[in-house]
Amino acid sequence: MVGIRHVSLKAVIFDLDGTLTPVNSVWQYIHERLGTWENGGFLSLQAFLAGRISYLEFALQDAALWKGVPRARLERIVGEIPLRPGARETVATLRGEGYRLALLSSGLDVLADRVASALGFEFWVSNGLGLTDGLLDGRVSIHVTWGGKPDYVPRICSLLGVRPPEVAAVGDSMGDALVFSEVGVGIAFNAPPEVDARADYAVKDDNLQALLPVLTPRGRSDPLIDLEPGRTTDVARNQ
Repeated sequence: MVGIRHVSLKAVIFDLDGTLTPVNSVWQYIHERLGTWENGGFLSLQAFLAGRISYLEFALQDAALWKGVPRARLERIVGEIPLRPGARETVATLRGEGYRLALLSSGLDVLADRVASALGFEFWVSNGLGLTDGLLDGRVSIHVTWGGKPDYVPRICSLLGVRPPEVAAVGDSMGDALVFSEVGVGIAFNAPPEVDARADYAVKDDNLQALLPVLTPRGRSDPLIDLEPGRTTDVARNQ
C-alpha cells in the first residue's frame, strides 16, 4: 500500500495512572482518601490548569496538605489501588515476546515502585514526596512534570539499548501524547479524543490485554507494524 511506513518495535514505555491502574490520578486518589480534595487539591489543580501556578507550585501545595501523614498510612492508601485487569497478563506476554519495558509516570513513586516491581519492569521513573522521621514533611521531588515525559525518552532508550523509532508508548493523557511523536508508535489507551488524535492506535477497553493485537505477535529479529500516516485505528473488544 502506498504511504505505509514500517516500524520495528523492541520496547514499550507505559504510563501508570489510568493505564496500568484504573485510577486516573494517584494524587487525587490520596486527596480523596485524606479528605483534602474539594477544598485543597482540586483548587490547586484548577489553578495549575489555568496557568496561574507552575507544576512545581501545584505539587508543593498538594504535598503541604499532606504534611504530617505517616509514610505507613500513605502506603496503605496507595496499596489499595489495584492493577488494571489484564495488566499482569499483558506485561508477561510482552516480556515473552522479547520486549523491553519501562514505566514513565508524573504520578508518585510510592505507587510506581510497587507496580514496577510487581510487573517486572526494567526501569521506572516518577515523582517523590519528602519524608522526615517517617512522616511526610511537605517537600516534593519532581522528576517528571506534566509535559516533561518526552525528556526521558532518550534516557530510557539508552538504558534499554533501543532507538526511539523502535519504541511504542502507551498512555491516556496529553502528557503521554507528547511522547507519541518522539517514538515509533503511539497508543492511546482509554484516552480523550484529543489524545486519540495524536496516536497511531486508539484502544478502548477496561482490560489491558486489548493492547496485544497491536503489539503481538512479533518476530524475534525484526518485528514490523504497518502504519498508514495520519490514521488512527480503534481496537476495542467491548464496543
